[in-house]
Amino acid sequence: MPSENIRKAIESLAKGEFILIYDREGREEEVDLVKLAEQVIPEDVFRMRHDAGGLICVAVHPEIWHRWELPFLHDLFRSCYNNYRVLEALIPNDIPYDEKSAFSVTVNHRKTFTGVTDKDRALTIRELGYLGKSTHNGNSDNNWKEELGKNFRSPGHVHLLLATEGLLKNRQGHTELTVSLAEIGSLNPVTVLCEMLDGKTGKALSLNEAKKYARKHNLVYLSGEEIIDEYFKRSEHG
Repeated sequence: MPSENIRKAIESLAKGEFILIYDREGREEEVDLVKLAEQVIPEDVFRMRHDAGGLICVAVHPEIWHRWELPFLHDLFRSCYNNYRVLEALIPNDIPYDEKSAFSVTVNHRKTFTGVTDKDRALTIRELGYLGKSTHNGNSDNNWKEELGKNFRSPGHVHLLLATEGLLKNRQGHTELTVSLAEIGSLNPVTVLCEMLDGKTGKALSLNEAKKYARKHNLVYLSGEEIIDEYFKRSEHG
């Protein structure tokens, strides 16, 4: 049985509610506002950019993005070095808290207009969630990359994050934490997340302020360690 806090977080996600997740000391040391992508409505996009203020991204389970045949952005850049030498100069080999970035391409749904409005981004995020669920539950022989291209265009206004193979065994960022939590709860492992920032300090929102926000809005707050512990406990038991 999962811990009470993990259980509450899973129940909240299943009901379409936000939760807060802190990665850990010594990493980004940031709290993200998190929700299942398939549940997102325009008011949620407003809340993320108004209450959180960071980059609104969609994290995707490796079984899904492999079927979509999506590249990591750094691999895509590497393939273009011969034609665009500046991309080689921009190699992200000095990220202070990680070995590599989870970023992939950006997308808009093909039914959006500019793609940046709350309504447009909510549509893109929600449809990514729906397609992710179909892909995850569907036949691996289906042409899922064609389905992706039929419904989305790139570049766009929603950033895709690719969870690392092996999830928390190999990387423990918010991308893997949120996707792993969804998987633990047998939920659709496509999540939307946004870093919580502090306009007064110009930094990430402090842990104390994030916890105050969670209490004020009756939201579940989780530490990365709680998710990691539950993930490995389940791995050990098959």
